[in-house]
Amino acid sequence: MRAGGRDGARVQVSTRSQMSCMHMPRVVQSAPLQRHMCGHAAFRWKTAVLCAVAAACLSSLSCQTPTPAESAASQTPQPTADAGVGAIGFVEPGHGLIRIAARSLGGQPSIVARLLVQEDGAVHAGQAIAELDSKKQLEAAWRQAQARIDVARSRLAQVQAGAKPSEVAAQQAEIDRISTELENAEKEHQRHVSLGQNVSSSQLDTLRLRVDTTTRALATARERLASLTEVRPVDVELAQAELAEAVRNEERARAEFEASLIYSPADGRVVKIHAWPGEQVESDGILELAPAGPMYVVAEIAESDIGRVKVGQRATIRAAALPTPLEGSVERIALKVLQNELTPIDPASFSDKRVVNAWIKVDNEAAIAQLLHLRVDVIIHP
Repeated sequence: MRAGGRDGARVQVSTRSQMSCMHMPRVVQSAPLQRHMCGHAAFRWKTAVLCAVAAACLSSLSCQTPTPAESAASQTPQPTADAGVGAIGFVEPGHGLIRIAARSLGGQPSIVARLLVQEDGAVHAGQAIAELDSKKQLEAAWRQAQARIDVARSRLAQVQAGAKPSEVAAQQAEIDRISTELENAEKEHQRHVSLGQNVSSSQLDTLRLRVDTTTRALATARERLASLTEVRPVDVELAQAELAEAVRNEERARAEFEASLIYSPADGRVVKIHAWPGEQVESDGILELAPAGPMYVVAEIAESDIGRVKVGQRATIRAAALPTPLEGSVERIALKVLQNELTPIDPASFSDKRVVNAWIKVDNEAAIAQLLHLRVDVIIHP
């Protein structure tokens, strides 16, 4: 048969090759033949492995091909439950910390002379918490303004009362004296007139001039007496205006003096002191005060999620410093979109550059009363 003939020929060729190679050295005889036979076997083995892998892949694809019903079902959107709105926030007392400052008085910088409170100390509304070094100077100016009020009041009383009684009596005595002189001058003039031709004209003129001069002096003295006893309205008004000016100056001096004493505007606790005795009060103020009242978490809600947040929604608050999560409710939502102030430490946590603040009143206020500005994670439930 042809097949057998081919095999026989292969055997003969192989036998001949082996016989012819017997005359060659052993190393030269075996190396080429072994490489040829091993390469051919490796090629056949790789081909078989590739075929088996391809058959397995085709089989798995045919098994995973979905049916039309399954494909349509996978493309149908499945309803998902709203998991709430997530955000980061911070703890804040009431409506925020109060920064107590001091204004410049008399164009001079405000320097703290004495502090009357300590950090973490409790204060009440109206309590003095600091004293500026300008207090003594401003107190002296206030006392001087008070003295000027007393002077202005005395001046008004003097104007309203008119002249002193002694001045009136002295002027009245002067009038009586001039009246007596006038009476004597008139009598002497009449006596010389009665003498007729025995008196010269020059003597009569001298006596008449004396009478006229005395008459005018008497009129002047009487006018002087009237001015002493008269109280003019214009003088009273001037004195009243001076008194009003003195009162206003005293009020300004008192306000500046009182401004040298710094008072607490509300009940609370001192969080941080920024200006110590001898230091100038800068933009940070003298100290920060945490007012007493409810505690809040200010959550920075992404502007894309703010439509899902409503007043009254419940919220869960978590933080590494809190042993257990806290609960609260949304009390107020800001009206303005702002730039976020908090940057999350974890890249996978909630963050957005444009946010709207929402104030969440915490149920357990005591748990965060000592953790002001604590960074927290917030979930607002639908």
